[in-house]
Order: sequence, then structure tokens, then C-alpha cells
Amino acid sequence: MSFKILKIALAGMLHDIGKFMERAELKIPQKYIDNNQALYQPKTHWHYTHKHALYTAYFIDEMSEYFPSQFTEYSSPKDSIVNLCAKHHRPDSDSPEQIIIQEADCISSGIERREFEEKEESVRKAKEIPLLSIFEDISITENWKAVSSQEFRFSYPVREISPVNIFPIEKQNVTGQAYSELYQKFVKVFKNLPHKDSPRLWMEHLDSALFVFTTLIPSATLKEAQGRFEEIISDISLYDHGRLTSALAIAMYLYHLSTDSMDENSIKARDIKKFLLIEGNFYGIQDFIFSEGGSTAKHAAKLLRGRSFYVSLLSELAADFILDKLNLPFTSIVTNAAGKFKILAPNTEKHINAVKEAEDEINHWLVKNFYGEVSIGLSWIEASPDDFICSGDSLGRVLRAIGNASEERKLKKLDLTLYGGTKSTARYLDTFSDAGVCSLCNRRAAKLENQINEDYLCDICHDHVKIGENLVKKDTLVVATADAELHETLKMPVFDKYQVSFLPGRLSELVRQNKIIHYWNINSLWKNENILDDFVSIKLINGYVPRFTPEYKNEIEKITYGESDKEETIEAIQNQAILNFHHIARLALQKTEQGMNGVDALGVFKADIDNLGTIFTKGLRPEKRTFSRYAALSRQLNLFFTLYLPYLCKTEFKNIYTIFAGGDDLFLIAPWSEITRFSMRLSEDFYRYCCNNSEITLSAGVYITQPETPVLKMAEASEKALEKAKNSGKNKITIFNCPVEWSSIEELEKIRQELESWFDDELITISFLYKLNELRQLAEEEKEILKRQLIHEKLNPLIWRAKLHYFATRNIAKGKNREERIKTVEEVLSKLVIWIEKYRESFRIPLWQTIYMRRKA
Repeated sequence: MSFKILKIALAGMLHDIGKFMERAELKIPQKYIDNNQALYQPKTHWHYTHKHALYTAYFIDEMSEYFPSQFTEYSSPKDSIVNLCAKHHRPDSDSPEQIIIQEADCISSGIERREFEEKEESVRKAKEIPLLSIFEDISITENWKAVSSQEFRFSYPVREISPVNIFPIEKQNVTGQAYSELYQKFVKVFKNLPHKDSPRLWMEHLDSALFVFTTLIPSATLKEAQGRFEEIISDISLYDHGRLTSALAIAMYLYHLSTDSMDENSIKARDIKKFLLIEGNFYGIQDFIFSEGGSTAKHAAKLLRGRSFYVSLLSELAADFILDKLNLPFTSIVTNAAGKFKILAPNTEKHINAVKEAEDEINHWLVKNFYGEVSIGLSWIEASPDDFICSGDSLGRVLRAIGNASEERKLKKLDLTLYGGTKSTARYLDTFSDAGVCSLCNRRAAKLENQINEDYLCDICHDHVKIGENLVKKDTLVVATADAELHETLKMPVFDKYQVSFLPGRLSELVRQNKIIHYWNINSLWKNENILDDFVSIKLINGYVPRFTPEYKNEIEKITYGESDKEETIEAIQNQAILNFHHIARLALQKTEQGMNGVDALGVFKADIDNLGTIFTKGLRPEKRTFSRYAALSRQLNLFFTLYLPYLCKTEFKNIYTIFAGGDDLFLIAPWSEITRFSMRLSEDFYRYCCNNSEITLSAGVYITQPETPVLKMAEASEKALEKAKNSGKNKITIFNCPVEWSSIEELEKIRQELESWFDDELITISFLYKLNELRQLAEEEKEILKRQLIHEKLNPLIWRAKLHYFATRNIAKGKNREERIKTVEEVLSKLVIWIEKYRESFRIPLWQTIYMRRKA
């Protein structure tokens, strides 16, 4: 990739960095102002406007020694990085690159730029205005807020990204001091960004620094109305605006370069289909993660972690593979989460052919190594600048078009004329040796050198197990070229091109040789650790898994079966190993004076966001449907699952095992007894994260099972539970095969607590709970009889109240005297009747929970 392309991409990223500096109230020397103001600031009505452009120039000049030297070198002042970055409001007429940055800036800003940014911002007012939340003004029923920022209740704090800071707070003005403190942290990181010998690698680190420090500050805040400045709905961050500007600028530059149309009129023509919007989808993810083999149970935890991470890695590197084919930088990726990504590219025949070529090469490698189990599908549509900035439903049409193209592509995942037949079978059989078939996947040929314990594994399954081991030990991941000499690499380079290592060793020489493609920190941000020192690129593709820590010594009797198991567990605590599913299941037990109570079972939890496609295409009011908001919405939803969720597990739900979380969904395994409390907290936090917007909801399903259940069955059963919640009206959770609204879970939990207290006070017995379950079933049948007027059916269910009264008077509070017992029976009986009549089927949730917890283990 040429440095020219990287320089334009960098200019798009940094063109508005001056706004950050300006709001931090830093002073520009008067001499610099006198010498440069006319170069970078437009002049309207005899005064200079857009002062942030001068601040951008000052930032670039002041920090020039901290850039890779390739970016600060230039053959002409028009091509200098300072002019590409800072002249976006006053481009030179003979510099098409500067005009492209200006136009990309306008398209990224959307329709709003034409309305309000023609005059100078009021700096004093601008720095007080916080970033509003895009979630607060989403409605799929067209019930939007008024077109005024005053109607918004929530905003974000002017702080760096963290699991806590991404939540909106009650709206309040911002101080220059808050900007100053944040800016100083950014500058400290910027000056120490590593790998300056590799401009592309350095740019990735810079992108992550911008993500951390400019995601929670607005890109634009004011508009002029009748001679005064008014606050706008400032819900696009400086980071999202800069990142999309970079993607647009590169696509436009390559389009006009390829079509020999590098003139101002062509560049500013907005009705030409200059862009390709490419969507990539990985197919077969769930079957791949949960595929079973003869020895998968022995390696279940490591294998699940490894496979889940490997899917994320494949998605990341597939996008990278396509970018390399298209000669595009990483900033051309608009969204990338949960096995789906979108790339913005120039609309030329050359680039369309490159997309096809990339798809063929990726799928050839996947078929060769996974035999059609997984594949990638690439779809694309043409788009014009007007599609991204016009009011109305233009963006909705674009999103629906790419969605339809993706659905059509899904119907023809692989070309059977290429990959079917006896020729493929012969090649497959030739791969086997004396090691036989891999004991984990039961598909690929095992190798004698890939022995783990008593099992011979194929290269890929060996990689998955080793990935699963390293994920909980290492925070850094290096992706290098296939010929790079690294320590403990994968057996099978991804796409025969990318080598991966958690233990890279010394990298300086490999960086100079341009053999290091990515250097990622995959854990520290969600762990909420200090990331300012030794800052590198952040990639949120890992998640939390429970590990043995010293505090588990207090539960050693609960989680072990015998002395030998206890010894192994103590050793696991010393090594901080991952909890296996049997350990997690036994954490559901309760230790009592009489021994262990409860059921050692797993709660398998699956959830996703309701109506997500509608939210993206119709959730925003028509005049706000811009590409920048689409990208911001996708990123913010992903942050809840990839940044906050693992932090929540680490700090409050330490026993929960993350199978996958990202995009808009998650799949977790936990002690079944913790799953209700966790689901309540998750729902509450997601609601708070989305500004209490009742039109952005989650649905979830819970499946309770034994730890030896095949993981594929766990996935299928929890998926069915999730579907039941969605089919019964969405915004619900299915527990014990009963879908209930989230609002009811807290009430049902209070019922469970009261049942538990009755049991502790010896008012009821376990046999009474079982009888109560029979009566609950009769109440459900009664409801159906009355609803459908089934008078020919047996009428036994209609007398459940009488039966309840009979059993209550005979079994409740048997240890009390007559007077106390009569009073207690009346109190308990009245509550039971109310609960059963109100909840009927849902009453089984607190009842079964109590029964499960009171069983003798």
C-alpha cells in the first residue's frame, strides 16, 4: 500500500483533532496565528471562521516529531500532512486531495453540515455541550423526540473509554477542565505510540488512541440560527466522524484516480455511484463452535474458548485479507462484529474483481481445511454520496439493498462444481496417516506430533486448544506474515497468510521488515486496567472466563467430589486454571450444616437485541439517517457486549463462562442458580445503557442442564428458549420453558425469596412445594378451560383452590400452636392464591427454583 493512501487515510482521521485541542483551552502562539490563520481558516463578513482548523494545523506541526517520518515528508506543500489535515475548510483549488478530504468531511457529517457549519462556532459554548446518546432518539414506532437537544435527558462524560464511562449519565454541561485533563492523557499516549518504523502499524495504534480518548466527545455541537448559536443534537462522536471521513476519503481518492476524474467538479458531484458498500458474512459459525468429537468433553472449556475466539479472528483477518486485495487501509472497515463486517471501497471494475478474487481465495482455504462447514459470503452494492447524506429514507434503501444482497448470497454459499465430486474426496483421503482421524473434530487428519494427553489432533484443533489455553494467560496477540519467525505460533497460518502468536518475543526487527501486521491488546480495556502506559492497538475480541483464584479455597468442599478431585482442584487454584463445566455446575450448590443442598447444573443463557434490523433501517428519524450514525450505532451496541459484559462478569458474576459475546448477541454458561440474578442485572444495565428507551429491548432464553450435556445440545436448546421468548412478544426471557416479561422477573424473584424464608422458618416442607407444583399445573389447565370454554373436559382443574386450602391447612406451620398456626396459614394461603392466580404458568419459575435449591445434593 502506498504512503499516499495511508497519508490520506490519516488526514481523514485527524482533520478535526483541532476541536479536541481547542475545547481543552490550549493557547496558540500569536505568531503562529498571524502566519497561518489565512491559510487554514475561511473568512466570512470580514472575520475568520472555523478556528478548529487552525488548531488542527498547530497540533500537526507541534507533534510532527512523533509521527513516522514517512508521514511528515512531502514533495509539495499541497501533499503535506498538515495541509491535508487542516485545509478541509479552505482547500487549495489545485489540490484534489485536499478537496477530497473536504468532501469526505461533509459526507461524513451528513445533511447537518450544510445547515450549520458555514459560520464560526462559539468556542465558549461549544466546549460546554456534551455528547448526547444516539439511543435516546431511536424509535421503531416513529415516536421520536422533538428536534431539539433540550429534550434529551442523557449525555456522556468527557472521559476516556472504559467499561463504566460508556454509560450515559444525566445531562450536564462540560467544563474546559474536563477536556484539558482528557487531552493531556491523549497527548501523553500519542507521544509514546510504538512501532514508528511501520507507519501502518503505528496508525492502528493511533486509531485505538483516538477511539479511547475521542469516542465520548462530540464532533459538532452548534448551529447558527438568526444571528445566534443554538445547540444541535450532538450525538456523533469525534472518533466516529473522523473514522468515517477517512473511509470516505480513501474510497473517493481511489475512485477518481482510477477514473481519471481528479477535478473539483467531479469530486463534488454527489449523484455518481462512487462507492461500493461490501458486506461480509461468515456462515456456519454455530455448527463450527459446537461441533462434537470423541474427546471434546475432555477439552470442552479450552476448545470452546479457542473456537469462539478463532471465529472472531477469522472474521477480522478475512476483512484484512479483502482490504489487502483492494489496496485499502484498515479505516475502510466501517463495522466489524459477530462474524459480519462492512467495508467501503471505490466502485470500479478493478475493485469488484478484487472482491470476487478475495472471496474465492478465502473460501478455497476454508473448504480445504473445514470441508464446507464454514464459508464466507461477500455481497456488495453501489452507492453515491447522496445515499449517505440526503434526508428521507436513502440510507434505509442502501441498508435494505445490502441486506437483500446478503440474504441472496446466503442461498449459494459454495460452488459445488468447484468443491464437490470424487476429486475432492481423493485429496481428502490422502491427508491421513497412522495417527488416524482427529479425536476432537472427527473430520480432519490427526498428526502424531499433535498429541495432547492421549489424543492425536489435527493442526487446527491443536491450534484451538492452545488458543483456549493462552487466552486467559496473555493480553497481547501478534498477527504477522506467514514467514515471520515468532514463538509458539499456530500450526496452521490463517488463509496461509497470517501467522498468530501470543508469545512473539522481540519484534523490532520484524517491524522494520514490515512483517508484523497487527499488534493487539485483547484484554486490558475490559479488565479496566491502566492502558496509558505501553499503549498499543485495542481489539475487543476476547471475553471473560472464570479462573480458579485463591478465594475458591473457601468453596473447595462444594466444587470437589472427593479427595483426589480436591487435590487436583487445589493445584488448579495454584495455577489459576479455567473452571471446567463440572466445577461451574457445583457452584450452584449451597453448603449447609446438614451437607450440600441444591442441584449441580448449568444455566445456559442466550440473548440478543429485538428488532435490530428495523432499528438500523427505521429507528432514526428520517433527517438523521446518516451513514455516520449507522456506524456509531453499530459500534456502541457492540461495546455493551464486548467491553461492559466481560467487566460485569469479572467484577460481579465471576462464575460465568463467556462462549461468545459481540455484535448484538451473547451466549453464556453459568451455575444455574446465578442465572436469574445475572439476567435481571443484564436487562437493567442494557436498559440504562440505551437511555431507558423502551423501544430497544433484549430477549433471552435459559436452558438448565447437566454439565456433561453436549455443548451443541446446549446451544440448540437455549436457542429454542430464546425463540420462544421472541415468539411470545419479545422483550422477554424464557426460564423453565416459560416466557415472561423482564419486568416480572424482579417480582418473581421476591416470591422466590419469600418461599425460601418460609422454608427456613419451617412453615413449609419440600413435599409441600411438590404439591404446590401440582396445584400450579391445575391452575394452568383451568385458565385454558375457561379461555376455550372446554366444558366437555375434566373439571378437576377448577377445584385447585379448594385443594390448595386443604393441603395448606394440613401442612403449613405444623410446629406452631393452634392460634399462631391459623394466623400463619391464612397469611401464607392468601399470598399463594394471589401468586397462582396472577402468574399461573410463570409461578413455576420461583417455585422450581426453590425446589431445586432445597433438594439434598
